Amino acid sequence: MKIEPPANPLSGVGAGKAATDRATSGAVNADSNAATTANVGGGASVSTSALSSEMRALQEALAQTGAADIDLAKVESIKAAIANRQLLIDPSKIADGLIATARDLLSAQSK
Repeated sequence: MKIEPPANPLSGVGAGKAATDRATSGAVNADSNAATTANVGGGASVSTSALSSEMRALQEALAQTGAADIDLAKVESIKAAIANRQLLIDPSKIADGLIATARDLLSAQSK
């Protein structure tokens, strides 16, 4: 099994795209109850809510910090262990973890 770098789940929504979108659609209004309206070619207008602007900002932040969530050195060591057949998998440990997680979820639902 080959482990590849993760695909960006927010492709097309990075910081560069958001800046371009803002430049073409008008400034984002800081008032949380207001909506931003912009005229688009052909006389049509597009309106985005403050929630939409907040979601875009959150997506930008995720796109910038997404790579920090993965320890590339650890991934490389796991890849090497798999390639050298040194990775030991304990099925009973996995099963115990699944059962514990299921118990936690069931107890949380009953509360």
